[in-house]
Amino acid sequence: MSSSNKYMWPVAIVSGFALIAILVSVQLLKKPKPDELGCTKDSAGKTVFVVDQSEDLSRQTKDELVARAMKVVDEQVKDGELVSVFSITELSKRNLVPVFSHCKPKREGSRMLNNPKLLEKQYRQNFSEPLEKALSTPFSASNQSPVAQAIIDLSLSEYLKDSHSSRLVVFSDLLEHTEKFSLYGCRSAQDAVAKFRTARGAAVARPKFENVAIELNIVPRPNIQAPVAKCRDAFWTWFFGDNEGTHASLNPSYLPG
Repeated sequence: MSSSNKYMWPVAIVSGFALIAILVSVQLLKKPKPDELGCTKDSAGKTVFVVDQSEDLSRQTKDELVARAMKVVDEQVKDGELVSVFSITELSKRNLVPVFSHCKPKREGSRMLNNPKLLEKQYRQNFSEPLEKALSTPFSASNQSPVAQAIIDLSLSEYLKDSHSSRLVVFSDLLEHTEKFSLYGCRSAQDAVAKFRTARGAAVARPKFENVAIELNIVPRPNIQAPVAKCRDAFWTWFFGDNEGTHASLNPSYLPG
């Protein structure tokens, strides 16, 4: 090997590393900086979890609630999408704020541009652990359950609006109960809708959605009679009836307990 070739190899190796460093730097500069919620301007989808805390839940119901919510996040929520949790009590009528709100960070990435262990650590510390804590925080019973009002307010908020695809996941017995309207003793869905419209007055009577996938996880209440449950289900079918778009859907299912 000539002396000139002997020195060319180290130079080529150093040049190669320098090129990689430049490419990594360019990629980092191109990457938009996240805001305080870990979101960037190109964040698209939004997921909202609504947890009705008006009555206590059994242990198996609580565990399944957390398991279903985390499964949605793991399997359906894309990186960069906003995830928010709202706990519904009688205070929600005046103070509806999320107990958790953060964009889902990347959990995996190119080994050239990211440290896999650091990504996983940040994912757990900044996102999955606080989210699970917000979903499983103990609560006290409330005298009212303004679920419908909360959902109407959320449909008009930044947490669900202006997104190509959003997801609303509700955990509740769906027995709306406030001083102005109640589904307890409901027998006729038509009458319930009329009373609800009257109770809303000049305010929006039901939410208007676009491309929102709605999942209703119904908490079972053994003391609720079958006619009341049937009336309740028909009321909520009407309530969620204004949802347009190819991604729009309504899927009810029962929780254990």
